[in-house]
Amino acid sequence: MAQFCKEELSYVKELPEHVEIDCPVCLNVLTDPYIVSCCGHNFCGSCIEMVKAAGNGFCPMCKAIPDKKFSRIINGLEVYCNNNKKGCPWKGELKNMSTHLNKEKRDGECKFEKVKCRHKKCQERKQRRYLEDHEDKECLECSYQCRYCSSKVGSGLPSANTQQTRNQFHFQVT
Repeated sequence: MAQFCKEELSYVKELPEHVEIDCPVCLNVLTDPYIVSCCGHNFCGSCIEMVKAAGNGFCPMCKAIPDKKFSRIINGLEVYCNNNKKGCPWKGELKNMSTHLNKEKRDGECKFEKVKCRHKKCQERKQRRYLEDHEDKECLECSYQCRYCSSKVGSGLPSANTQQTRNQFHFQVT
C-alpha cells in the first residue's frame, strides 16, 4: 500500500479522537501496522524494520508484533480520493486508494490523477482524462501525419509543415 499523509486524506466520516493512525517515525498513515510490546505504540512495518536495522536502541527496537486488528481498522477507513477537489467522485476504503490512483502509471481508475506523457523527451504531466489528447495532438515530441501530403512528420506541432505543404499544394493546383 502506498503511504499517505493523514492531512492529505479526506475522510467520509470524522475520525474518532482516540484513534491514532499516523506512524511516529514517518508521520504518514500507518502501513502494515506493528505494535511494540513495551509501550503499545504502533509503527509502520517498514519503519520498524528500518529502525531495527539502524540499531538506535529506542522503543521500536522492542519485539514487534503485527497488529492485524489495527491494520483492518485503518485499511477499512472510508476516504475520498485525493483528487476529490479536482472532481473525482470516488470514495472507498483506504486499502483500495492505491489501486484507484495507480500513481505514476498510465492505466488507472482515477482520471484526475496526473501522469507523465508517454513520449520520452516530454516532461508534461497531465490528468489521465487529458493525456490522450495531449500525446496525440499537443505534445511537441509526437509525430503526426500531414493531412495534405500524407507524409509522416517528426516531432513538433503540425501547423508549420501543414501550412508549408498546403501552400505548395495550393500553388501546384493554381
